[in-house]
Amino acid sequence: MRRNWRDLCMYKYLLFFIILLSAVNVEAQIFKVHGKIVNSKQEPLPYVTIRVKETQAGLMTRQDGSYELNLAAGNYHLALSMIGYKNMEVPLIVNDNLQKDITLEEESQNLSEVVVKAKVRDRAEEIMRQIIRKKDSIQAAAGAYSCKVYIKAVQETSGSKDQEQVTSSLKNDNDWQGMSMAEILLQLDKEGENKIREERLAVKKGGNTKRLFYQSVTEGDFNFYDNLVKVPTISPTPFVSPISYNGLVAYKFKTIKVQRFGKHRIYTFSVKPLQVTNATIEGELTVSDSAWVVLHARFRFPKYHLQEFDFFEVEQDFSFVNNTAWMLTRQQFTYKTGSSRKTYAGQTEVTYYDHQLNKRFDKRHFTNELSATAAEAYERDTTYWQTVRSRPLTDKEAIFSHYQDSMQQVALSNVYLDSVDKLINKITWKKLGFFGQSFHDHRKERTWHLSPLITLYKPFAFGGGRLSAFAYYSKTFSSRKNLNVNTDLSYGIRNGDVNGNIELSRMYNPYNRGVFRMSAGRDFAFIYEGDAWINMIKRNNIYLNNYIGAGHGIEIINGLVLNTDAQIAFRRSVNEYKTGKLVDSLLGDRLDLDNNSAITFQPYNAVYSKVKLQYTPAQRYRREPKEKVILGSKLPTFYVQWEKGISGIASSKIDFDYLEFGVEQMMNLGLLGVSKYTIKSGEYLNTTDLRLIDYKFQRRGDPLMFMNPHKAFQSLDSTFPVFKRFYEGHIFHEFNGLFLNKIPLFKKLQLREVGGGGFLYAQERNLTYAELFVGIERAFESPFNPLDKFKIGVYVVGAAANQFRNPVQFKVGFTTWDKRRNRWF
Repeated sequence: MRRNWRDLCMYKYLLFFIILLSAVNVEAQIFKVHGKIVNSKQEPLPYVTIRVKETQAGLMTRQDGSYELNLAAGNYHLALSMIGYKNMEVPLIVNDNLQKDITLEEESQNLSEVVVKAKVRDRAEEIMRQIIRKKDSIQAAAGAYSCKVYIKAVQETSGSKDQEQVTSSLKNDNDWQGMSMAEILLQLDKEGENKIREERLAVKKGGNTKRLFYQSVTEGDFNFYDNLVKVPTISPTPFVSPISYNGLVAYKFKTIKVQRFGKHRIYTFSVKPLQVTNATIEGELTVSDSAWVVLHARFRFPKYHLQEFDFFEVEQDFSFVNNTAWMLTRQQFTYKTGSSRKTYAGQTEVTYYDHQLNKRFDKRHFTNELSATAAEAYERDTTYWQTVRSRPLTDKEAIFSHYQDSMQQVALSNVYLDSVDKLINKITWKKLGFFGQSFHDHRKERTWHLSPLITLYKPFAFGGGRLSAFAYYSKTFSSRKNLNVNTDLSYGIRNGDVNGNIELSRMYNPYNRGVFRMSAGRDFAFIYEGDAWINMIKRNNIYLNNYIGAGHGIEIINGLVLNTDAQIAFRRSVNEYKTGKLVDSLLGDRLDLDNNSAITFQPYNAVYSKVKLQYTPAQRYRREPKEKVILGSKLPTFYVQWEKGISGIASSKIDFDYLEFGVEQMMNLGLLGVSKYTIKSGEYLNTTDLRLIDYKFQRRGDPLMFMNPHKAFQSLDSTFPVFKRFYEGHIFHEFNGLFLNKIPLFKKLQLREVGGGGFLYAQERNLTYAELFVGIERAFESPFNPLDKFKIGVYVVGAAANQFRNPVQFKVGFTTWDKRRNRWF
């Protein structure tokens, strides 16, 4: 009995202890108090100050007006304050997780106070904040949609004009002789930010339309509601949008006009970048303070970041479509490029109409084919265009369009084409002497081109000066298939030898780029063609190659390309050729040319093949009626390449297998710039009979000259072969003014900073090598052609290796602009 009483007492104490512990735990437990602060219109209020009076803890609300506190159980008072709103105190009883939304009341002001503040306070930034807060809902309102798009692009070539003269000339000038014009009607389907598809329903072109900007919506999305405006067709650098939180820091907004419509106002703001900024634009915004949307925008892009243009401006209009969403209904591009002698000025107007909002597209509707053009799109007549134009042509454009329609039949007549052929085929001293003579036959769709007299003598060649001539033949069919033949012939004056080559290529499938190639010739060849220039002038890098070859290339599926080549070569040493001593005497001391003689080896035959498979995932493209236009991919390109030396066939002596694989990619890193990297690795799997000419080499750096950073190391001490597996990588980054443009006055110098590096691991030398470089470049216009550009750069290169030491070097580089690929190379 006493034992039971003792147990009962123990249970009472234990129960009391558990209850006490629970009470203490409840008292110490932390609960989450969260919610949102809004105004009387239920709009979220950021940066509201919240202070807990009992603990003196405080915080500010986030951009969406939300807040979050961690409080123990108890009674609290929250003190809220914000400029323009009444201070407020909110009591809280916290015994569990709690959501508490709070509405602040605007301060009541008399009329005189409002008037005084209107004179001294600019509401530009306040209104921009409201638009930025609502921009996600503005863009989401339309959902997936379709619309018709009418594009009218006009350009003229003339003498130099300022911007006002350019715009006036495009609209009013009666001189239409130098004009080019394109009209396009298309159906646009869009879902989200990245899914688009266009179908070009009608296309009409007159004059030289290759330089016209924006003939397809795939050429860029000028969406200023995005945080960054990315338009690679005009600049690799994205621009900070004024309609973003970063824009509030990067730009200064100022009210320049106010229009009153009852209780509502329409504000026009000037938008100017702050002094120490880089990727910014300048212009005007017209906005509504009731809908909190942009009604009109006009922005100019800085010349520094424009790759092809000297001036570029975009103007946009927005409308409330189908009582549902604010949509872009019109935009206009005005641009100019040229020099003091010649100007190319253009204007493209784009109209959006017949919107269908909040559509549902099939899952397979959006593919990598972003644009498609049917054959009948190019066959629309004048009546059709009169019915589909959303805006009438100006008088000047109408005259030009009528002229082009009238000339179309004339231009296709044999009488006119014969006159064009006669002009091309006319023999002149200028053509014969400097540019080469062409002969064109429109009936047979073929062209011949002969070398000019100025190229007949080549003074710098192996074995001394040579007499040389070349000829080119081309035939392009209406189906876009073509046939090209290149031939050249040369005679060595000192050795009395004859060399020559002939190359034939036939594109039989323009859509998949199906092409086969044939070649034959006898010529001097380099043992290592990609070597440094100081090694290229040495005779031990040259041999005589007699060859017959064939190849084929085709895109199997989108992004997957297969190239195959085979060649029979008859290789001979050139040690018995007579050579001059001019190079030896001039450069021998500096370039170690004391023993500058050709390599001696026994003649032999070689048969080898090469297979390369290359794949670019998610490759986007535009389909024309007779060809495919590649638009690129955001993913890397992968490749694998196999080279085989085949013995036995045609008395071939060589027997080897070489396998290489690699990856390369161009990456746009936003405001940080643009990077391109290449990584590759290779090795010989079989070296049964591997000759010097088939070696794979690592190229040494050039003295003074900065070479292609994706194909060469800048500070490698020597050129050497690699047989075992090697690993090689290169990266080149263009900062596009990220640092220099933030230094006062440097922005006006238009300098560009670059950087990069490379690494190499080669087992033969047990070599681990790495290099880094930085440089400053500046782009210049060509004095001969205003559309050609080049860059000159100065670079500092540093390298580290486990087998040798190289000091820091200074180098100079030269780069030209590739108009076809729209990039530097």
